[in-house]
Amino acid sequence: MLSEIQQEALNKAQQHGGKLVRWRQGGYWTYEKAVSKLRDRSPSVSDLEWYCTTNTIFALVRRGYMAMDDWENCSVVQEETEDRILQKES
Repeated sequence: MLSEIQQEALNKAQQHGGKLVRWRQGGYWTYEKAVSKLRDRSPSVSDLEWYCTTNTIFALVRRGYMAMDDWENCSVVQEETEDRILQKES
């Protein structure tokens, strides 16, 4: 079973082309065209419309819901994995 933030991250990725991208140098992820709340200065992660942590992304990768394309990008996995099938059955 996914946590609320894991489900939210998966939903955001699906709504934005199936991908999430790493934000700047920190351990945060967002969708590619995330809109900053503040446009008159260099935004920090807290200014993003939506973001999640690297821990959330790694949990989704471990469970087979997302795949790391590289350190800067991850994608929703479209196929059913054995782990996901077992979770649905329980």
